[in-house]
Amino acid sequence: ALIFYSLLFQTKLVPRWLSGWGLIAISLHVMAGVLSMFAVIAEFSTVHNIMNLPIFLQEMVLAVWLIVRGFNPSVTSSNWTVHAPLRAVET
Repeated sequence: ALIFYSLLFQTKLVPRWLSGWGLIAISLHVMAGVLSMFAVIAEFSTVHNIMNLPIFLQEMVLAVWLIVRGFNPSVTSSNWTVHAPLRAVET
């Protein structure tokens, strides 16, 4: 998810606030996992659930965004070029 949101942030396929929110939310998710791995917090404690809440909300918002608005069409059309199919070379 960290790679996914960083690629969305760099390519601007979705608004930057949405991919930035994903980067922050996945960072909290990773911290919650590390803290529970070292027994600083319990795995299903309130603190753990609160730290995982932003990524849950962000995934839902991203899903609705992609269903309703889709990717940014100006980015997808300007970065991709269509090449003619390769022809067989006769020797």
